Formats: sequence, C-alpha cells, structure tokens
Amino acid sequence: MKRLLLSAALSLGSALAGGNEPGPVTQALPLDLGGQATHAELLRPDGNGVAPLVLLVQGTGPEDLNGSFQSYGGKVQGSLGTLAQTLARQGFAVMRFDKRYAAATFDPATAQAAQESYAKLTMKDLLADAGTALETAKKQPGINAQQVFIYGWSEGSVVAASLAQAVGAQGLIVQGPVVNAFADAFTRQFERVGLKYLEPYAPDGKIDLKGVVASLYGPGSALARTQGQFLLARDSTPQVPKLAAVLDTNGDGRIDLRAEALPMVRAFYAQSVTQSPLYTPATTLPTLGELAPRLKMPVLILQGENDGNIDPASAQQLNSALAAAGNTDHTLKLYPGLGHSLGPAKDLTLDNFAPMAQGPMNDMAAWLRARVR
Repeated sequence: MKRLLLSAALSLGSALAGGNEPGPVTQALPLDLGGQATHAELLRPDGNGVAPLVLLVQGTGPEDLNGSFQSYGGKVQGSLGTLAQTLARQGFAVMRFDKRYAAATFDPATAQAAQESYAKLTMKDLLADAGTALETAKKQPGINAQQVFIYGWSEGSVVAASLAQAVGAQGLIVQGPVVNAFADAFTRQFERVGLKYLEPYAPDGKIDLKGVVASLYGPGSALARTQGQFLLARDSTPQVPKLAAVLDTNGDGRIDLRAEALPMVRAFYAQSVTQSPLYTPATTLPTLGELAPRLKMPVLILQGENDGNIDPASAQQLNSALAAAGNTDHTLKLYPGLGHSLGPAKDLTLDNFAPMAQGPMNDMAAWLRARVR
C-alpha cells in the first residue's frame, strides 16, 4: 500500500511539473555532524539553471533523511522523500539528511547504543547539524544560495525556526509546530489523547489494573497505547503488572484519571524536561511561541486537525502571535482528517503517522513558488 501511495504521489508530482519532463537529479552528499559521518541527499530539478533551496528538518528522535524512525513495532516510514520529490519536480532544490546516529538505530546490533548517544545531544547540537546541512547544500552547483527556505516538522519546527532566523531565510514552513513549552506540549498529549483513549477502560473516570493492562493492547495509536504506562508502578513488569500505589490514594484499587493521574503526569513532565539535554533551559532552543515576535519572514503553518502529538490550537495560537507581532505574511492551513504526519487519521487516538497526503505537499509547493523573488 505504501508503494502504491508513493507511486501515485510521484505520478501526480510529474503531472504538475509538466508530464514527461525528466525527474530530479539526486546528489549524495557526506556530512560530518559533530564528528559523526552521516548521509545526505540533494535533489535538484533537471536542467542547467539555478534553483531555490529548501532544507527539510525532521521531527523528534534519530530520524533518517526521510523522517523514518525505529519504534517498538518496527520501522515507521517517513514522507520527506516523497515531499522532496514533489518540490524538486516543481523547481526547487531540496536538501535532507540523516540525523546523528539515525542509521545505527535501524540495526538491532547498534540500536541501543545509538539511542543512548542521541539522548546526550542538545537542541543546540541539532541546530548546528541543520546548519551544516544547509551550508553544504548552498555550496553545490545549481543552487541559488540567496533563495533559502527552511521546513521543520514537529520538534524540528523549533530547529527550523531558529535556523531560519539566524540565516535570514526567505521563508519558514512549520508542520505540527511546537509552540508552547515542551513540558506543556507533552502534558497536552496526555490530556487530549491519553484521557480520551483511556476513558473506555475507566468506568466513572476511574481505572483499575485490569483496565490499564487492557489499554496497553487496545485499538489505538502507539502514542495512545503508551499512555497507560504512567499509571503503573515503577517495578511493574509485563509478567507482574502493578498499579501505581502513589496514585491510588484511598487504596480502592482504582485511579481517577483527571483528579489523580493528570496532575501526576503534569508534574512528571515538568521535572523530566529539566533532566534532558534537549529540553533543559541551558541547552534547548526557544519554541515557536517565544520566537514569534522575531519571525518577520513569511511563515506557512501546516496542521492536521486529528494530530495526536500537537494540539491544533497551538498552530492557531502561533498564527495569532505572528499577526500580533506585525508579521504581514503568515498562512495557516488546517487539514480535517489528517494527523501529525499530515497523513490520514480517523481520530487523534488513531494517528499512526500515515504517509503524507498529496494536498499539503502541493500547498507547500504553491506557497514556495509565490515567494520566490
């Protein structure tokens, strides 16, 4: 099914570009990111002219150049390769790259060490890596280095926004952007997705151990099914699951999702972000809400209404903040029925990072074309 979707997307991209024209030229590029050798690809339109450049920045974790990542259920395929093809067929050079340690996470023999190494990186490290990828692409033949656009997905929106501001980019595209503090964004996932997913297992809003265990294997997205883990004791195991006694304040064997679990989750994230190099204040980057007053460039905001990771209200908040700051070129695109990847999602508890729909990719291309000087 994914191959059929990819084929259809490329066929449509070719039709938009003019039908029988040759496809983009692919150039493999090595990168040194903090002493780690990684792989990048630059797609250029076929021809002898120079093209505007678009840098694609992935989301959370050690994702590869397509935005693919390793999960407990296997490899989740990203859509950035398809997006790059679509944009390149419409006249743009597109640079994408493996994040540090990404390749090693797909090999069981090296996955754990790679994940541990990635966990030591800071958000400033990720910004430096994206900057290296951008500067490498700008030096290649056929690139108009004065026409640079930056795209960032999810956590990558934070990196993309800081980089776009630093280099004076021609425009910024953010998909499912992180607008508020990281701890708030993570807590909202439990409020929006966790509570909705767990409520069927919680009569009268209270859940017992049997309900928690059942929720871990229920019909939800990977994010939804992990929310019940907050309700288990630290020494709980799959063989001997235990309810978190600290939340069962009256000892009746049930946890009130809103009165007991939600405050615990909020406190957990408030503390845990200070312990992560990515999110601790000394080494993180400002979120889009903080940066909005300084973003004077054109900004395109793309948001799925069934996004399980980012609240669509955050995208609307960013759009309003840009207007309040005097930005006269900001556009918000809301997509009913699409999730965090801008692929189909029937419900926010069923947002499984489906391949990106063609509509948002065409919208990006049209927005970019309108802003090329």
